[in-house]
Amino acid sequence: MHRVGSKLLVVVVIIAAAYFLDLKLDFFPAATESEEVTAMDETNKLERLELEIAKQLQARSERFSVTYTGDKQELSSKMTEIIRLALGHDDYTAYILESYIYTIRSWGNKSTIALEARYRETVEQTAAVDREVAKALKAIIEPGMNDHEKIKAIHDWIVSHVEYDQSLTHYTAYNAVTLGEAVCQGYSLLGYKMLKEAGLTVLIAEGTVNTGEHAWNMVQLDGIWYHVDFTWDDPVSVKTAGKEVQNNESESGESSIRYNYYLRTDEELRADHQWTKTYPAAAVSYADTIRELEQQGTETERNRFSKLKLALGLHWLDPEYTVSSAEQLNQVIQTALESKTATLAFRYEEGDQFPAALKAAFKRVNVAVGYRASYEPYAGDDSLLVRLQLEYAK
Repeated sequence: MHRVGSKLLVVVVIIAAAYFLDLKLDFFPAATESEEVTAMDETNKLERLELEIAKQLQARSERFSVTYTGDKQELSSKMTEIIRLALGHDDYTAYILESYIYTIRSWGNKSTIALEARYRETVEQTAAVDREVAKALKAIIEPGMNDHEKIKAIHDWIVSHVEYDQSLTHYTAYNAVTLGEAVCQGYSLLGYKMLKEAGLTVLIAEGTVNTGEHAWNMVQLDGIWYHVDFTWDDPVSVKTAGKEVQNNESESGESSIRYNYYLRTDEELRADHQWTKTYPAAAVSYADTIRELEQQGTETERNRFSKLKLALGLHWLDPEYTVSSAEQLNQVIQTALESKTATLAFRYEEGDQFPAALKAAFKRVNVAVGYRASYEPYAGDDSLLVRLQLEYAK
């Protein structure tokens, strides 16, 4: 089961209100007066409190206190939401926070909030992640790359260097870069770091899949949001991440980078991912985007997007690579036999009907020919990516 750190937050609230007597409660003796930060008593004082807590959490402070002047009842009722908003300032912090506990002590209209936090990753470990990310980006990001090419380079690096942690004990980007393995949370944290360092707007999304809780990323590209799930595109994690992949009669058995969960829309991802939190809408097909970009700009730019389209396997959606019916399959095979073509590759739309259609097509031919077929699901829909090897009698 995938576990998402934000789901595991342990929240214990202890409110001690001393109206006539300061009880001198000291839950955090290690905290000193110098660690206290006063939230200004202004109309936006709750926002300032949120910002200060966010600052402390991002600094990986384990114990700190903040003073607040105002309605203690309002503070008490909104404290959990304030912390949630504070964590929203940085997804990396939110998803390495393992648990927190806070107390509120009030004297009149003055309150002191003391907070203790536990993190899955230390400051030193995050610094190590930053170094590894900088090293990786230097190696894979070439001068002049556009954002589309950068995302692919980062995607390919992550799925090539990280394996899914079957022990379900490694949750962080630090685990991913030092051990080479992590659960979905580690993939998402590393994806967040690398995409952000590359200058892209990115967030971590969470929800559920058929194996339980799950985390992935969303990235903004040319003002449009897309989902990208590094975990489920990892060829090593096809089985361990709960995905069902049918690769019939595969000849080589070699792993290759997949793009089934690369820059997907909400509709495409909802085939096997669910989420209840509100995230930016992802409503534009990336295949349509690439198709448009192929027709724009200079010849060099058009060629770059055509090359990217081919590398991502999006060309299989084009009509010239698509077989939509048994009748069309018959025509494709007959044409190939007439020209003695040795190999065929295409996407067959009616995937569940392909085996029967293939057998029927070869029963109709009048040429002595043998064939070998391999096929697998394409991009999570009902179609199949088919490869045929034709062997002619000598």
